Parts: sequence; C-alpha cells; structure tokens
Amino acid sequence: MGNISSCLVKPPVPAETSSRCATPTATAAHNFIVENYSLLLDGMGVGKFVSSTKFSAGGNNWNIRFYPDGDGREPGYASAFLHLVGGPGPTHVKAKFTLSLLGKDGKVYKDSKPVSIAPTFERGGVNSTWGVIKFVEKSMLQEADCFTVRCDLTVLKEAVVHKM
Repeated sequence: MGNISSCLVKPPVPAETSSRCATPTATAAHNFIVENYSLLLDGMGVGKFVSSTKFSAGGNNWNIRFYPDGDGREPGYASAFLHLVGGPGPTHVKAKFTLSLLGKDGKVYKDSKPVSIAPTFERGGVNSTWGVIKFVEKSMLQEADCFTVRCDLTVLKEAVVHKM
C-alpha cells in the first residue's frame, strides 16, 4: 500500500495584496473679532452682514460673514456663516467647519454652543455660503459688546488610493 499523504493536494496559497486610501486635508482657523456690537446692530439692519478678511485653506479663500441683526429667517438671533470667496482651487469643495462664539477671555461664551457643519461648497453658486441662522441670541451679545466669531476649518481634498 502506498503513502496516503502523497495523494492529498494542498490548495495554493492565495496571492495577497494591499492598498490604502487616504484623504488629504488642509486646516485653518480664523478669529473674527467684533467690537461695539450694539453700534453695529443699530446701523446695519436685518439681512446685512459684515465680513472678516479673507483667509486661505485648501487652495481657496474664505471669509466669515456675521449678520448682527440676523439674516431675516429667525428674529431675535444673530447669524454666522462661512463663505467660499474663491481662489485657484476646485469649484466644489468639501469641508468640515465649526463656528464658535468666544468671549474676551478666548473661551466659548456663556450658553453658546459651537456648531459643526460638513457641507460641499460651490464657488460662485448658491451653495457658496454655509452656516448657522440661529448662531446666538442678540440679547446675549448686547451684554458682551465685544466677542470673537471663530471658524475652525478643515478642507477635504480628493481621496488618493495607493498600492502597497
């Protein structure tokens, strides 16, 4: 009788490969200091905004738009938005950002809560601006009169897949 083990065929070892997907990001933070809010409120009106200076992230330029008397959709609230101004980067930009209201001490102001949003911006289109309609009650701001609207921004670039 022959050797039984010589009749058994071992299955071939499968070839194993790997790849990795990485999403590059670019981050920036911008502080927009608003002084004399009560004077701004008296002179602006509903639907009017003041803009921060431009700042760059992910190949595009951005600014913060602050509506001291709100954008008109929620009476009693100031509004804050992040606006894609332009730049040499792509026309559609995926981003994650947080808008926060900071007091003079640089900490989140009283009962306000930072708001995080993750939209796709469209340069020059209707979706070039995203933010918070009910950013903070106007009565809270009148007590402060000086505060900072902070934006922490992460721009998501196109995912890249690498063979390993």
